[in-house]
Amino acid sequence: MQRLSAGGGAWFGAESGWLNGNEIDMQPDGALKWTLAGVEPGETVEIPVYIAAGRSREAALKALTLAKSRDSEDWFREMEAYWANYLASAAACPSADEAISALYERSLLAMKLMSDEETGTIVAAPEFDEYHTRCGGYAYSWGRDAAFVTTAFNKAGLGSLSEKFYDWAVTAQEPDGSWQQRHYHDGRLAPSWGLQIDEGSSLLWGMWEYYIHSGQQQDFLDRMWPAVEKGASFVASFLDPDTGLPLPSRDLWEEREAEHTYSAAAVFGGLTAASHFASRKGRDDLAESWADAAQRIAEAIQSRCWNEAASSYYRGLKLTVSKETYEAAIARGQSGFVQERGKGYLRYVVDHDPVIDVSLLGVSVPFGAVSVEDARMASTADRIEQLLTSPKVGGIKRYEDDSYIGGNPWILTTLWLGHYRTLQGRYDDARQLLDYAVRNVTPSGLLPEQVDRETGETAWVVPLTWSHAMFVLAVHLLAERGEL
Repeated sequence: MQRLSAGGGAWFGAESGWLNGNEIDMQPDGALKWTLAGVEPGETVEIPVYIAAGRSREAALKALTLAKSRDSEDWFREMEAYWANYLASAAACPSADEAISALYERSLLAMKLMSDEETGTIVAAPEFDEYHTRCGGYAYSWGRDAAFVTTAFNKAGLGSLSEKFYDWAVTAQEPDGSWQQRHYHDGRLAPSWGLQIDEGSSLLWGMWEYYIHSGQQQDFLDRMWPAVEKGASFVASFLDPDTGLPLPSRDLWEEREAEHTYSAAAVFGGLTAASHFASRKGRDDLAESWADAAQRIAEAIQSRCWNEAASSYYRGLKLTVSKETYEAAIARGQSGFVQERGKGYLRYVVDHDPVIDVSLLGVSVPFGAVSVEDARMASTADRIEQLLTSPKVGGIKRYEDDSYIGGNPWILTTLWLGHYRTLQGRYDDARQLLDYAVRNVTPSGLLPEQVDRETGETAWVVPLTWSHAMFVLAVHLLAERGEL
């Protein structure tokens, strides 16, 4: 016998065993109950449950009818064959280590699951905080995250997924050439905190990475070129004549407004990629202009963003702060200024943001605005390791005073340092950072966003697509050097 319950009381019903029989309710919760007769101790019973969704009641019922037209075992076998074929189409894991191979395979599965089959959109994670009680939501597509994911797809022999994503990405571009912070699957703009100049720049960089990986397909170049031309023109116009860096925008963590060093490196990468595209299209005028702009950004990073006192690059310049923070900073002898915004609002600005942030690795890896061997870059990486390593559980947190979900170490940040150590030739250090990710998989073999800084347990989002992409990239970086 089966019983059901719909509505707000379903959770209580599931706990108590009493269901009210409601088939429909204002609340989305529901519970089902079966009374099973003749089941002996130690025996098991399988009950297939068919769940269908649709944009209308009719569509949902049609999908449910189709689902129930076949035995559940048939659907399961079809699903197994689908994923087996998908993995067979990918490059094999370049490591014989069983734990690494298992996580590598799981990463490819997770990355594909976060890629929309119809549109090609790549989302950051499954939504787990749908009412946005502690964050702004994760089931959206960020250009930056996706650029890292597509680069991992390229390495894993799954470039067709990268190509499909970039065909989608051009549909999400704004008329002025920018890409905004995040989007829904169909390209519509999602709720945002403001422009992040690294988003569109990362997409330009990612397009070039795929183009090179694909064997320089002319049809891909032709399809991307209108978006590249508009995107690079926008980015090139978004530069501060005072500092040479991109104008203030939101940082990659979406928490502050400034001329961020990481964002500058991403713009360097995007303009460099666009310059290469322009050369392939015979537009030498644009190629030279964008290459020159990129070079000026690289020079500005070295001349304006080095913090000698901290032996690290500044996180950024012209940081927007509250009035209270500004006044306290000025009282301590820091420099800054007050700027009038539109409609008479004031922007309080301190000249430098000295906080050590793991994103400073992006200056070198992957964007290459500063070489891996540069002494300043090496010093910055060392400061990141010294100041951001979580003392109890290991791993690298995002930045010094991080408080998001308790200020935990993240998987992707730990692997990011591993990427840099690999390119430095410090392979043992890189392998230890890779092993940190392997040790912190969930029971289902997935990588979370964070690891609890006190207990070492999984914290917050599972799975985070960017975490899995950074793992795949870390594996290939080591394997390409014969160090895995």
